[in-house]
Amino acid sequence: MARPIEYISSIDDSKDLWKVAVRCKHLWSVTSSQNREHLELILFDSKLDLIQAIVPSYLVSKFKTQLELGCSYIMQNFKVSSNDFSFKSTDHKFKLIFCGSTSVKKVQLADIPLNHLKLIGINAIIEGKYRTNLLYDIIGGVTEISQAQIIPDNNKSKVVFSLTDLSKHDVQCTLWGKLAVQLNEYYTTHKADGSIILLLMNARIKEPQGNYPLNVSNAWNGTKLLINDLSIEEVKNLKEKLKDDLPTLSSSSMQMETTNTSVFSDLDKFVWKAEVLSLSDIAYLQTETTCVTVATLEKFECGQSGWYYDGCSECTKSVTLKDGKFMCYSKHISSEPVPRFKLEVLASDGKLKYKFVFWDVDCVKLIGKSALQMKLDLMETGDFDPLEFPYELDVMLKKELAIRAVFQPNKASLSVIGFKADEVLRTKIKERFKCEEHTSKIVVSTDDTRDDMHTASCTPTISTSEKQSHADPQTVSDPLSITAVMTLQLPTLHLHRQKDLFLRQLKNSTVPNYRPPR
Repeated sequence: MARPIEYISSIDDSKDLWKVAVRCKHLWSVTSSQNREHLELILFDSKLDLIQAIVPSYLVSKFKTQLELGCSYIMQNFKVSSNDFSFKSTDHKFKLIFCGSTSVKKVQLADIPLNHLKLIGINAIIEGKYRTNLLYDIIGGVTEISQAQIIPDNNKSKVVFSLTDLSKHDVQCTLWGKLAVQLNEYYTTHKADGSIILLLMNARIKEPQGNYPLNVSNAWNGTKLLINDLSIEEVKNLKEKLKDDLPTLSSSSMQMETTNTSVFSDLDKFVWKAEVLSLSDIAYLQTETTCVTVATLEKFECGQSGWYYDGCSECTKSVTLKDGKFMCYSKHISSEPVPRFKLEVLASDGKLKYKFVFWDVDCVKLIGKSALQMKLDLMETGDFDPLEFPYELDVMLKKELAIRAVFQPNKASLSVIGFKADEVLRTKIKERFKCEEHTSKIVVSTDDTRDDMHTASCTPTISTSEKQSHADPQTVSDPLSITAVMTLQLPTLHLHRQKDLFLRQLKNSTVPNYRPPR
């Protein structure tokens, strides 16, 4: 006896043997940084409930020719997982993951409509009646094009415009990448079409922040743009009702003046939404912060593991062997783990040292070889030891880099999320550091046998000097026989915090007969 067909609303993770009758609303491809492709699709049934499904990279070749946008299917046998996307295409609690035993049969299902939109009105957007982590279908007429930036790299193209509907309220929209190019191409080839009605499927709504207004934008590959598609009833109706209210493509408000270069410099892009800080300033951070600094990579740190970790084949998370299967935290199953770089590197700016964690993508760029290839090469020569750091890794060292990293107060290192090796860019970043001459100084004199730089984990290193040219210095003898001279230079930006830091260090050193400076 065949299994009965069940509804999408019933799907949960209590079993894998689900059988559903669905239509494919949306289908797109995603390529990872490791050049691995997987498919994502949105399905809906006769009750108009939606669920997102994923075809893992190892099954793309099997299902890519079977799946087609707008077609209806009987599908069965899936892995069911929590809908844990950062931006969700549906509000269903679960998602479906295709597996080797998934069955897909194309059939004509008249009870499932050809189209189903999850529309939100512009008035509801303005009133904040939306979820920031949920993607929506949005339909509206273009009232003004305020900016167009079309450059050869599609991902950097941008068009900014205003959108309205029957509420007569406007909302700002920004299309990026291929969708910006698509709108620009339509604009240049269809000026006789009069006004523009857009349908954005799977669009993201961004809350206003500071000087940035409420904005609708695409979620990269997952968003679909339809322009004046009169085969869709909602588009046809809105175009008819707004025909007297929307400007034509030839009107002054719809003139698209495009530029072929980015308005942002490489430096602007690299420091976007980050604080430019020297290592000394980073040492004072107390909350999670994305920062940009400049440092020279000096040596590898020997941590709790070797130079790589066993990673998931679908994402960058590590895997563990569970019930005979390699599984990551996101519950992806891998037949074999993928070696991925994770290197702890001590870096210095000449005054302070700090530990940075470099991850797989950036390590591959610096080394010129993947962790998998390096491991295979070592195994072929018979020299493989998972705890021995290959000599080839040393190509990373002695390089000065501009580094973008995340500081976390509960971590003893900075997690690297990008770097630049360009000398001009490094120089410009250094110029943005807070001027050392306008900060208070703690001058410490040591003998020549001691290293004058220390690793920063929680507190910064005190700079050294052989000079004691200031009047009435306070001389202190600590257990390490260090003579400390504290000189206050005014005006100062960091006077109090450096003074407090100095006092804490002296207190922890049990210094006798110390009288703090006034």
